[in-house]
Order: sequence, then C-alpha cells, then structure tokens
Amino acid sequence: MTPTATYRLQFHADFTFADGAALAGYLRDLGVSHVYASPIAVARAGSTHGYDVVDPTAINPALGGEDGFRKMVATLRSQGLGVILDIVPNHLAVGGSENAWWLDVLEKGEASACAEVFDIDWRPQDPALQGKVLAPFLGAPYGEALAEGDIRLEAGPDGSVWAMAYDHHRFPIREADRAEVLALGLGAYDPATEPGRARLHDLLERQAYRLAWWQSAGDEINWRRFFDITELAGVRVEDPTVFDRLHALPLRLYGEGLIDGLRIDHIDGLADPSGYLTRLRAELAALEKARPTGVPDGPAYLVVEKILAPGERLQAAWPCDGATGYEFMDSVSALLHDPAGAERLTSLWEDVSGRPGAYADEEHAARREILTHGFAGQVEAVAGAFHDLARSALPTATSPKAPYGGRSSNCSPASPPTGSMATVAPCPRTTAAGWPRP
Repeated sequence: MTPTATYRLQFHADFTFADGAALAGYLRDLGVSHVYASPIAVARAGSTHGYDVVDPTAINPALGGEDGFRKMVATLRSQGLGVILDIVPNHLAVGGSENAWWLDVLEKGEASACAEVFDIDWRPQDPALQGKVLAPFLGAPYGEALAEGDIRLEAGPDGSVWAMAYDHHRFPIREADRAEVLALGLGAYDPATEPGRARLHDLLERQAYRLAWWQSAGDEINWRRFFDITELAGVRVEDPTVFDRLHALPLRLYGEGLIDGLRIDHIDGLADPSGYLTRLRAELAALEKARPTGVPDGPAYLVVEKILAPGERLQAAWPCDGATGYEFMDSVSALLHDPAGAERLTSLWEDVSGRPGAYADEEHAARREILTHGFAGQVEAVAGAFHDLARSALPTATSPKAPYGGRSSNCSPASPPTGSMATVAPCPRTTAAGWPRP
C-alpha cells in the first residue's frame, strides 16, 4: 500500500516503542497512513537518532527490543497504520567499544571475518599502514598521548587485553601478544615510566592498527568514512555477503509483516546505488508471498534519501518509489525568503568576511578546501584506484613501479585477501558490556 501521509517517530531511550504505540489513535485521527520510524537497530549507547548503528542484526534494547517493536506494530495495525522503516546501509559507528565487527578487524586485521565489511585500503601508499588500519581517535599526536599517559592497558572481563585511550575508546591487543602482557603484568607497560612507555609502544607497533591524532585523519586515513566523521565507518554493501548481513533484520521484518517499506539513508554514499536498489527490490519482492494475511499487500514502498540539484531528476533506472523530498522542502523554504534581501546580505558578507560576494566562486573555493583539508586521504585513494585501473589495460599500462601503494578496496579488481568472509567464521556478536563474544 502506498502511503498517503507519513509521520516521523524519532526513537531513543526517552521515546521508546511503547511511547510510539501510545500515539496510534492520535496519528489515526490526524489522517496518517504510515509511521515513518527512525533506525531501530542497535545504536551507540545514548544515541538520540539511531544512525550510529553498532549492530545492524538486532533491534535496539534501549528502544524496547524486538518484543516492544512487535507490540507497537500490533497497536499501530489495530488503528489501520503501516510502518516505513529507515535503514542505514552506508556506514556503521566505530570507535569506543560497542561495535564487535570493528573490534574484530582491529584485533585480527585482514584475517578478521569482518575485514570485508568495512571499506579499508590495506595497501595504501604509506609504508607504516601496510596491512594496518589507521585509528585516528587520539586527542593529541601519538607521541604526546603516550607521554601523557593517555594510552594505557586494561584487562577485559574475559581475560583479553585492551589499549584504552581517551575514556571510551578501546583497542584490542591481538591474541598472540596477550600471553606476554599477562606474564609481565600490566604494570610493566605503565606509560608513566620510560621503560613502560617503550614497552607499550613496541606492543602497539605489533597490532593491526596504528593509533593517531584525530586531526591526521583527513590526510592519512585509509578507510572510508561518512563524510569526515571518523566515528562512522563506510561499509561495502555492494559485496553480496555484506549486503546479506546488513539487511537480514529489515528483510525479516518485512517478510513477517511488521514493516511495509524502507527509507534508504544516504544512497549517494553507496558504490553502486542502482545495483543496490535492484538487489533490495528483488529481495523484498521474493518475500511478499511469505507475508501474513491481514497486512498490506506488496510491493514494498521503497524511497531513497537523495539530494537532487536544481533541474536534476531521480534516475529512472532506479527501482524505487522516489526520493524523500528534499527538493520539495527547498522550494517551500524559498517561499520564506524575500529575494530583495539578497543584495543587502551579499553586501554584509563582503563587509564581514572581506571576500567576494559571488556565491558560485565562494562555493567552488569551499569545495576545493574541503577536498584538500578534509578528504586528502580519500582523494589520494581515488587517484590510486584510477591509476591501478589504467595499469590493468594494455593501452594505458605504465611501468610496474607505480607511484601509488595499492588498490582502493572498492574500485579495482583484486583477489580477496586472507580472511575473506567466504572462508572464515562469521563476525562476532556484541554483549551488553560491549565486549566481543568468542
């Protein structure tokens, strides 16, 4: 059933599924046909929006868990309301200690069962990052952080060992090094002493990550982020196995008749939006016959978050029901602005900033600044990917000595690394305490 009117419900710990259910009658009286639910997968503790997902395979207990979601949907259905669910296929929240998939990659590197989930370039130009993940979560340059005691070791509840940094950030010490640490004792790695700092530094150098100052991320990072937000790591949803892992929950909810459609967050962040939507539409269609009686018939309602430029239209080849309407909101907001004020505002801008008043010129300069300062690492990775692509064809091949360190994990063909998800164990789940399960 195509929605006639949706009402957004933003779920968080202070507005749970029970609160949403209590609004069912009110929403019916408003003429709403569908509740548009914010992301409900397990998000970072304290999240007020749900886009910082740490476990996409389960419904967030802080919102009421799966039982609470089922009760809310039953109440909504009793009032004739459907549910459209917002999902996040582009990124997962990292840093801290809550994302078991990310922690597994930090501990095991390319051998991790989760290595192909994240969009990591394991062979960047920087020799210090070969086979490693840059971890730019420190509040100061690495040397300063080590000298100030901001990096320390701690034993986990299961006997594991973790490097702690800046309160909530935890970095696992690989299994091969734990026996040494436990034999010497944590005190032997005390950063307050010179021998302890040296021993701690040597230990960290052997890990599958390299700790770094957060401000170095723009220049050195070797994995894709959500824009320049280091605590949101891009995922490779174009990989069929990753797609299955990320969509197991929403597809199950659709097949069980608990939701009626999906809103796709940040479709432009995906490597192949058209291919993604084609796969998703096919998966949803295959589940239509499994849906129970008494719920709206398919096809599923499928919309994408897409910022359309003036005059741009959504690609006709995309098998979806449209965009979320940003271009409409832009047109509506324009009604609230008097064009006669443009001249005065431009003059004010010139007086305050000392810069030209031509918006197009300022926009171009801002875009170049963002690429130079915020995304230098990503620009280098893209250049490296195109270089590798050129080398793969005889007419554009160069000498074997390439100026770039290796492939971009998303762009050029390569054999899967050791630890490909086709040959290793599934990713671990997360316990309530945030530690990986064995």
